[in-house]
Amino acid sequence: MAISSSLRELRASLRARVLFIVGALLAVGSLILSIAAWQYAALAARDAYDKLLIGGAIQIAENIYLQGGVVALEPPAAAFSTLSAYDLVFYKVTDGRGVVVAGHDDLAADVPPRAARSGVVLTDGMFRGHKVRIAVLARKLENAPGDGWIEIVLAQTLDARNALAFDLTLKALAMIAAMNTLALVATALCLGLVFAPLTRIEAEIAGRRPDDLRPISVAAPPEVRALVGAIDGFMQRLDTRVRMMQRFIADAAHQIRTPLAAIDAEAELLAAGSANPDELERLRNRVSDLGRLTSQLLDHAMILHRAQSPRFTEVDLNALAKSVLSQAVPLSLDREVSIAFLPHMDPATISADAISVREALANLIHNALAHGARTRLTVAVEDIPSGFALAVTDDGPGIPPEARAQLCEPFQKGAASHGSGLGLAIAAEVARAHGGALVLSGGEGAFRAALLLPQHPAGVEGTG
Repeated sequence: MAISSSLRELRASLRARVLFIVGALLAVGSLILSIAAWQYAALAARDAYDKLLIGGAIQIAENIYLQGGVVALEPPAAAFSTLSAYDLVFYKVTDGRGVVVAGHDDLAADVPPRAARSGVVLTDGMFRGHKVRIAVLARKLENAPGDGWIEIVLAQTLDARNALAFDLTLKALAMIAAMNTLALVATALCLGLVFAPLTRIEAEIAGRRPDDLRPISVAAPPEVRALVGAIDGFMQRLDTRVRMMQRFIADAAHQIRTPLAAIDAEAELLAAGSANPDELERLRNRVSDLGRLTSQLLDHAMILHRAQSPRFTEVDLNALAKSVLSQAVPLSLDREVSIAFLPHMDPATISADAISVREALANLIHNALAHGARTRLTVAVEDIPSGFALAVTDDGPGIPPEARAQLCEPFQKGAASHGSGLGLAIAAEVARAHGGALVLSGGEGAFRAALLLPQHPAGVEGTG
């Protein structure tokens, strides 16, 4: 079924969209987290090796002593071995006179002496073509040459730091990738659970017979309840339309069967050679009735269809009524009938379905001529509070008040009528479709059928 197919496409589209959006968000988040992981790993590696560098500088300072008035150093092997596991290590010790006591003469750091005397100062620099991290510390040694301040400079290349930062970043990226994979898998599983009601709805609709238009019985979550309600409403309207067409077909078959049987009987008489002028006239009348019935059945079906999807335009009722009257009155009648048309003095324009209104007025005029008017028939365009009325008045016997509502239903005929019983039903249906009504009033000698049409039918949003 079309609804089942639409549900499958909707479900697939929503799943793809959600997965794409989640994947895109995870990708953006992963990029941000990767940059943050690299920054954090670089900072963590720097802090870790800065602490080792500071410790090494302090150990060197603690291993400085005075021997024979000369500053001497016993290099701390443990500190150097720790620092030089992955990197090159350089150092320099300078006494208060600026004399290099130990280490590399060309190792220098742009650190003010006052800052180094307050504690270890860390800075970045270049030494012999290597980027290095430098720790500078000054220590006061009593009786040392010069001012007694001994400056220690300890430098380390950055290879170990970069290796540690890279390793930490790889581990963080692996964790991010694992979490993203789990998030996508969890999203896919959740989507399966989320769309389970749609799957059940699809299965119920797909398993139904074409004539099963009952409301969907599957309990729907709030998020899709409106969709299910719309589908139920559509199926209800479709069921109403199908029932209406089934009833129309059944009524049409029943109504057409009777004149066909009569025509068959008349034809049998003609075939037997016993026909007379009266029988030929009856046959002619039967054929005419059948043609009229067929036309009205088709008109009724058209009116029912147009009532569901009206095409409203601006309609001039004066011009429409005049045109319908000129076409609906036959050129010859079996009696003298005075025909009058009373147009509205001002323009009588409404928003309406011109074809439906034309058929309704034509049926009212035909009914008046066939079953009512003895000598007089008047068609008038009149004012009503909300719009205009198309009124057909005749001097016939009229319809008893107790039978008027019944005769506005399809295939309901008066006791003395030989028509199809569709004329008033068509007019009433057109009036309802326009938000108006068919009003039957008066009685013997002055019976009136008025089609009341509001100037702007409720619910109409413009013209078609």
